[in-house]
Amino acid sequence: MAKGKEMIPFGAAIAGDVLSVLQMPGGGFLGKLGDKYLERKQREAAEILIAEVSNGSAGPIEFSGRETDPLIEIIYRFSKAVSDGAARENLRLLAKIIAGLKKNKALDPDKFRRWANILEQLTRDELMVIGKAIAIRRKIVAGGPEAANDFWQRLEVELKASGYNPDEIGPLCTSVSRTGLLIPMSAWGGTVYIASPWIEELGDLADVEAIIAAK
Repeated sequence: MAKGKEMIPFGAAIAGDVLSVLQMPGGGFLGKLGDKYLERKQREAAEILIAEVSNGSAGPIEFSGRETDPLIEIIYRFSKAVSDGAARENLRLLAKIIAGLKKNKALDPDKFRRWANILEQLTRDELMVIGKAIAIRRKIVAGGPEAANDFWQRLEVELKASGYNPDEIGPLCTSVSRTGLLIPMSAWGGTVYIASPWIEELGDLADVEAIIAAK
């Protein structure tokens, strides 16, 4: 957490200096808010984590003594995401990932680090794409072997219905593909995207669409 304690007050101090030079109100006071801001972010993050890992859909979540060390290591990685400025939605998703790993008997720090590296700095639009991709892939799998594998067509329709311009859907999915959750492929003289196996794995751990809808 040391990095966060240094960077947030430093950023507040720079903002205070700029506002003072521009003779805007709040310049002198802003530099004093860094520590309070960090304390509030830490408190909110702790509340998010406690809420997700203490209760699940089936009732209270209980951790065994042998899970203490991996849980501490995971919490340290979660704390790094807080220090690095991850948004509240991203922190909620990471907390749900921890609960999901526990539910799936896979509470492994390496697994959590992988998901943290993928998810902590995604934008809300990128999370929206991922949430819809999970839902679409789940429906295709539920349809059985005879179901049409029209993942990309469905994803385009869903994103357009959510208000995304057709011209921005491709670049947005390209951005998401850097995570390995979507895989670009050449087809019909252009690029289409398919769901990687990680999409289904993520869907088993957390309800991404619910996190976006809750905002």
